[in-house]
Amino acid sequence: MDTIDLQAYMLYWGMIGALVGASVTPLVYDRRHRNPWTGALIGLFVGVVSAEAFGWLTLRLLLERWSGAALLSLLGCLVLLIPLWWSVPERSRKGFQQRGFVSSSISPLMFYLLTMSIFPFLWAIILAFFDYSPRRVGGPILGLGEDNPFVGLAHFQEMWVGHTRNARMFQNSMNNTLLFAMIILPLNLAITLPLAALIESVHERLKPLFRAVYFLPVVTSSVGVAVMWGYIFHAQYGLLNQALKAFGMTPIAWLQDPRVEILGIPAAMFAVIVAYLWQDFGYNLIIFIAALQNIPISLKDAARVDGASPAQVFLHVTLPLLRPTIMVTSVLTMISSFQVFDIIQVMTNGGPGRIGKTDVVVLEIYKNAFRYERMGWAAAMALVLFVLVLLVTTAQRWLLRTTWEY
Repeated sequence: MDTIDLQAYMLYWGMIGALVGASVTPLVYDRRHRNPWTGALIGLFVGVVSAEAFGWLTLRLLLERWSGAALLSLLGCLVLLIPLWWSVPERSRKGFQQRGFVSSSISPLMFYLLTMSIFPFLWAIILAFFDYSPRRVGGPILGLGEDNPFVGLAHFQEMWVGHTRNARMFQNSMNNTLLFAMIILPLNLAITLPLAALIESVHERLKPLFRAVYFLPVVTSSVGVAVMWGYIFHAQYGLLNQALKAFGMTPIAWLQDPRVEILGIPAAMFAVIVAYLWQDFGYNLIIFIAALQNIPISLKDAARVDGASPAQVFLHVTLPLLRPTIMVTSVLTMISSFQVFDIIQVMTNGGPGRIGKTDVVVLEIYKNAFRYERMGWAAAMALVLFVLVLLVTTAQRWLLRTTWEY
């Protein structure tokens, strides 16, 4: 028992038991003409209990004698599930036939959504009110208390009015995040919407080619994109600085010099924005193309008959009809820009400068949680970011809402 990670195996047992119980039991119940949703709930409970009890018992009795006991323990859920499936009585009334597949498909997904999303979210909210670090020994309940004390709203107060280094780093990262998001959103829409209209105006045989080319960066790895643009913006042998030298201009340390600014924006932030836009705009472009194809051609023809120019048709017919799509793309773009992480981490790691010019909130959360192991402080920042994203997206939906359909 001391040679394995018992907590990890307990997690494996529970997950496997829940999956098998919630996916197979509804099929058995449906075949016996019983309610499959009841079967999913019973199977989930029985699977987890059986897996935990008999998995632990298998390791306890056989691990020292047989090396394959660890693998066998993963099948502990079957000890109680098989008798359950065998003993389900059959009803004469056929009221739930053909619903077992739906239940057996949805129930495991609901369980994993609950355990992998909702529980961690609630745990993060709890941690935001504790000075918690996994390096310290806490109380008996989830390690909270004692050396991981309850601090209430102290983290949030420190964020907004504090003068410590942690507070300054958070305030700087929040400013950078807002700057990044407020620049990305209008630039993305300014590029994708006219470009979608232009692509829709070309010959039908060329449209798939343009769509594929512009969508390629979206499916490219973010790390690969960051490495490529990092090479382009490199101070010594970057392609951009080589081009500047060819035209007799002074090379710029795009990613290294915190004093350099482009149009009032730090050069490093400018470089990151260019890289992010290059990868991201193809997603909104495809959405706008689909929306343009869904607009009835009769509305545009009626405007042309009335003497409207192509520009007037776009501004007074097409653009208003795209308002629901603009709302969706605006919300998605804002959420993704608030959560930017990988491109910035690879290209600049939050720098340059002691107070990083490209340091964003998600990067600060990552550093505090996994590098410095200040989980309470990181959870508080994550909660603030969640509330900010919720408020901004709610405001976007309210400003761009529509009460009509076409």
